Amino acid sequence: MAKKFSAASAAVSGWALIGREPVAVLVWSGVILFGLILPLVLLFLPMLDSILRLIQIVGPTTDPENPEVMSRAMELQARMGLVNLASMVLNVLVPVVIVAAVFRAVLAPEDRRGFYLRIGAAEGWMMLIYLVFLFGAYFAMFVAFVPALLLGGVGYFAMAAGGDTEAGAVVGVLMGLLGLLAGWGALLWALLRLSMALPMTFAGRSFLLFESWGLTRGQAPRLFGMVLLMGLTSAVFQLVVTTIMIAVAVFAGMGIVGRLQTARSAAEVLPLLWPFLAAAVPVAAVVQAVMITVAAAPFARAYQGLKGVEEVEAAV
Repeated sequence: MAKKFSAASAAVSGWALIGREPVAVLVWSGVILFGLILPLVLLFLPMLDSILRLIQIVGPTTDPENPEVMSRAMELQARMGLVNLASMVLNVLVPVVIVAAVFRAVLAPEDRRGFYLRIGAAEGWMMLIYLVFLFGAYFAMFVAFVPALLLGGVGYFAMAAGGDTEAGAVVGVLMGLLGLLAGWGALLWALLRLSMALPMTFAGRSFLLFESWGLTRGQAPRLFGMVLLMGLTSAVFQLVVTTIMIAVAVFAGMGIVGRLQTARSAAEVLPLLWPFLAAAVPVAAVVQAVMITVAAAPFARAYQGLKGVEEVEAAV
């Protein structure tokens, strides 16, 4: 029988980890900065001139089928495809490595070598689980609309058959909304039941997805409370950081917007932007590291509680 865990304690375990290992979180921020953000910035910078030229030739009266517009748009689209591919790879690789480090800090706190960072079998299997969740979520989101379409159609035609199409439209919309809520509720429940897949895969160093189903039997309400509380604390943190960054940007950016609008090349834009980027990019890396820690640690703590500390330590 699965053990229980404290939803409240698990929900704030990420903040506790940050307080316990602030240097490790800063190192994880560095990994995000140099492994994710800066590579994407460097990939994007060569396209800045193309974007500016396209903006300059496109106006309210510009024919969208203008050969020059189409040529530059196609060129930019082709180059953006490569950037998007690199972004997808890096946005899987780097966050999963950080999540694994968070799991290690929670489940094996004595293994502090390399600030808990590794690239091994556990990280590889976790990347596979992550991709399965990513693509599976897209499919599941589509399936979640099916009850809404079916109930909406039944409600509309049931009323419209009696000649009242206006009432049918209202009933159809209301039943469709109920169906959508039901579909999303079922999707949320399934995700909660599968939520232990990542920590189980990390601890077992093998592909463990549906094994989470048995471990979380009867735990969905507690897991939902954990996720809700964790989401609330994250939202407050993001609100504070966003407010500060907007205030700083508005104050520091006064007088620069007009100069940016007249810029004709990257050589003119970058001298204006680099002081802001030099300050904002490292901050963004720290914020992302904090958010990953806050989001990942609760699931590791919940897994530890459901599986048992001794059994998890033996596996890890």
